[in-house]
Amino acid sequence: MARNRGKEFLNTFSIYAIGTVGAKLIAFALMPLYTFFLAKEEMGYFDLSITLIMLLVPFITFDIRDGAFRFLIDKSCPYSQKDVISYVIRTLARNSTIIAIISAIAYYYLSHLPYYPIIVATLIVYACYEVMIQVVRGMGLTRFFVGIGIINTLLILILSIIFLVIFKMGVLSIFLSNLISRIVSLAIIEIRIKFIPMFIKHRKECSKDVGRELLRYTIPLLPNVLAWWAIESSSKIFIERHLGLEYNGIFAIAVKFSNILQIASGIFYQTWQEIAIKEMNSTDSNRFFSKIFNNYFFFLSAIVVLGTLGLRIIYPYIVAENYQESYIYIYPLFIAVQLHAMGSFLDLAYQCSRKTHRGLPSIISTAILAIMLYYFTVTRWGLMGISASLIISYAYLMIYRMFDTRFCFKIAPNYLFVISLLILAAGGFLSYYTIPSWIIITLFVAGLVALAVYARRILNPKKA
Repeated sequence: MARNRGKEFLNTFSIYAIGTVGAKLIAFALMPLYTFFLAKEEMGYFDLSITLIMLLVPFITFDIRDGAFRFLIDKSCPYSQKDVISYVIRTLARNSTIIAIISAIAYYYLSHLPYYPIIVATLIVYACYEVMIQVVRGMGLTRFFVGIGIINTLLILILSIIFLVIFKMGVLSIFLSNLISRIVSLAIIEIRIKFIPMFIKHRKECSKDVGRELLRYTIPLLPNVLAWWAIESSSKIFIERHLGLEYNGIFAIAVKFSNILQIASGIFYQTWQEIAIKEMNSTDSNRFFSKIFNNYFFFLSAIVVLGTLGLRIIYPYIVAENYQESYIYIYPLFIAVQLHAMGSFLDLAYQCSRKTHRGLPSIISTAILAIMLYYFTVTRWGLMGISASLIISYAYLMIYRMFDTRFCFKIAPNYLFVISLLILAAGGFLSYYTIPSWIIITLFVAGLVALAVYARRILNPKKA
């Protein structure tokens, strides 16, 4: 009996969506708690610390979290699960020990930093958690992966209430909550799967080649981390320097709304990453990948326009008056997120083929282009210049990768791609011209209905 790949995709997407939305809702509940009990300086220190930790994690682990997932999920991989997992645990143990020793030596010079030992411990635990949760996902335990994510976020909420509200421990509460929650999550993973006994039993039999192949896959991913940081974070520096903090605040509001689409595309990416690796050797991979690409672009285009229309209706009621001007940047930022999502879609070619080094020119050149555009546009067109720079940079990335990834799969844009561009053009008109509210509401409802009908048709085809 033929597999219904649309239904399989929807099932996987639903699992990731439940986990992501559940975790985000819990995390959202933390914001009022933190803002009420913490000073701005404390919150800023924690945010800066976590940002630095998340930037360092790929480097201190050689980004084996992505490599572990890629090698474990691929059934055609020449290495067994035990080989991959043993190498991962050995690498984590060795690198964590090295970081602990270096940090102990550095303590002499950095002891003045608040909560330095806790931050180091958090860095090590974060690294172990980020890697092992991807190992769980790579083993095909998707529901368990999602469950651990929800448990971890729920623990952060509970522990934050205990430490912050009851014991009034200030910013230390958040560090401890994040640290303990991940230690407990790692313990649950170990109890469920028993990685350590597997490693102890298998460590002498582990193939030396697996480490070489994993690092060959993951090391080229490290420049990606810096390149993405340059694209996404350097814009804030240009805005603050040339326009001022006030404009940074306005732009931040628009970015928060565009992040809603970023979350949705992130859920899709997790799903597509799992499906693409499994389907890369299928006889109709080019047709299947092109179908997903065109439908994904169409759906994102519809969501961008519908989301902008919906926000146009409710924006005056959910955003303070002095931030109302941020609305005009939402539509271009939505398009930028859409193009970023399509570039990430095509990134799977490098992962599927295990030729991650081939992806470096695209992302590095995109980062250079983005920074150059920020420099030339911010003083001329302000925040709209920054928004346009993001659109141009991500459009370049998508087009570059559409040609560069043909060695793995050949994406053929079809009529849906053209229709999507027309939808986006219409969305620009609807966003910036004065149109009666009843027309906006009618178009919004009609668009939702049409999108739902189309989704039902493609996800439940008569033939797989």
